[in-house]
Amino acid sequence: MHKFFILLLFLVNTLFANVSEDDLKILKDLGIESSFITEKSLLATFDEYSSSYNINYYNNLLKKSSLNVQIVKNEIQNENLPDAVFFIPLLEASFVNQERGKNSPAGLWQIMPLTAKNLRLRNDESIDERLDLIKSTDAASSYLKKYYKKLDKWYLAILAYNSGEGNVAEGVARASLDRYLELNPNMNDTPSIRNYKKMLSDYRITKTGFSNLYDVYSRFESSYSLEYLVKNNKENKYLAESSITYMRKLIAFSMIANRDLFKSIDKKAKYTLEKVKAPKGIQLRSLANAVNMDYNEFRNLNKHIKKETLPIDSKSYNIYIPQNKLELYNQRIVTIKPIKENIIDTKVVENKKTKNENIKQNKITEIKKTNKPIIYIIKKGDSFESISKKYKVDLKKLKNDNNKKSNLIKIGDKIEIYK
Repeated sequence: MHKFFILLLFLVNTLFANVSEDDLKILKDLGIESSFITEKSLLATFDEYSSSYNINYYNNLLKKSSLNVQIVKNEIQNENLPDAVFFIPLLEASFVNQERGKNSPAGLWQIMPLTAKNLRLRNDESIDERLDLIKSTDAASSYLKKYYKKLDKWYLAILAYNSGEGNVAEGVARASLDRYLELNPNMNDTPSIRNYKKMLSDYRITKTGFSNLYDVYSRFESSYSLEYLVKNNKENKYLAESSITYMRKLIAFSMIANRDLFKSIDKKAKYTLEKVKAPKGIQLRSLANAVNMDYNEFRNLNKHIKKETLPIDSKSYNIYIPQNKLELYNQRIVTIKPIKENIIDTKVVENKKTKNENIKQNKITEIKKTNKPIIYIIKKGDSFESISKKYKVDLKKLKNDNNKKSNLIKIGDKIEIYK
């Protein structure tokens, strides 16, 4: 135990010998009280990720993903988001535009299918806009701002993004009430407090009364602090420990970036992306060839297009090309012919034709089984036409029922007549 406190003291001295206004600004921008800078688990997290091994590891990730890094940096600047938001794709997906199963999170921001639907990101067998580098980043930004508008603190918005709005709203509502009662124990049995406790209890049991969580939180928000929540979380389970660890990492990574240790953050990308419209039905390989790009590299920029050919259910689709290829693209796109909608695989046509013929033949067989035919023996002078008129049967049907393709019949032949 004595050794632990010596180590902790060493970490505190090491970190806070270099604490700057920028470090405190990180907390301020996130809505976290400045005293949280001394939280011991934050110090341990900072120490772990500022090691030479981890600095090299994350620098390599950032270097390999320089284009994705550039896109996220631009979004943060354009939307005036806290700098710590930059590290969400690093923690969520290592800045890799990850593809996973249909029902799994995907993309830089690891967006779930239901969330994608709420964000109006297309996700079907042809297109998965969670993998659209720019559109998914815009959507994630909108989602964070939506949570911020509700929770009024950026770190709570980030936690809601990571673990769900309901989990965060319930946790901080309960923590704010607990802290208030810790400071005002004489209020514990008042009718209003009992009512607030019941609101929280009902939500935990039934998952209904969501708006009540915000009522409790707004009433006792002044008593609440992240430091209090973290200190008492193991006992009261306000939030998942993984969520608190997630927030510590974001703060620690931001502080490491303040020390200019992530050199690759400012590495210039190979190119800047340009969004263009491509007509429906065009093969991606044709587009790649048009701008003189390696096909795999082109596909990597356009992972949101899941098939080899653009769908035909809309006039055009967004694709991405390097900005320096724009002029070449505009020159050549008019020469690329899309796959026509009426061109269908020959095998599909053959199979469909065979299937229809089988269905037709089966119907004829069923009719023969259920209806007893009239047996007619061909006489001199008979023809299919004269027989069809005599028995008032369609000529074509009469021939089909007897598997006859020509008009040739012989005296003595038996003809089955189905009415």
